[in-house]
Amino acid sequence: MNDHIVKKSVENKVFENGTIDGYTVAAIDGTKFFGSNKKSCPACLKNTKGQKTHCFHSGAVMSTVGNGPKLVIGFEMYKPGQDPSSKDEGELNVGKRLISSILKRHKKLIDVVVYDALACNSVWINHCRNLGIDTVVRAKNNNNKSLRFIKKKTNKSVEVEVWEDEREFEKVEVYESTFTMDNVEQPLRFVKSS
Repeated sequence: MNDHIVKKSVENKVFENGTIDGYTVAAIDGTKFFGSNKKSCPACLKNTKGQKTHCFHSGAVMSTVGNGPKLVIGFEMYKPGQDPSSKDEGELNVGKRLISSILKRHKKLIDVVVYDALACNSVWINHCRNLGIDTVVRAKNNNNKSLRFIKKKTNKSVEVEVWEDEREFEKVEVYESTFTMDNVEQPLRFVKSS
């Protein structure tokens, strides 16, 4: 049903002008759909603490962000471990599978994908680039050496843009640098605001 809603939105040119500055931007995040200490099924993920096992279903969801309607473009469920000793699938793998399946079904719908700090690595960036999608990733406290270096360098640079809202007495300064990340061929852009 959701696929038909997305297809009809594309047919009706809902996102013809994009959602942010002419680009159609979508965000991905993981979420828990259901959890129980009593009910379970073969597709449940399991979390055991002591004698108690919590069974649940989780997934990654992609939706549009910015101007216009907020549309859930798709979702992908986590896969449970294949045997008791194996771990359940992680959010980043589910996110990669989600974006790949969305682009197969809805070619050229998404220009930019936004993800949280979990995706601040070369695996995610290369996956998106191979699909022809730009990616914006929030770089939080990351152990990546190249990110630590560029944060220090950017802190010492001059702002490239300043936005002021005089009604609310707010001022936002934007700093920008480029850097290279291990295992990513092209340079990346680092933007910081204060």
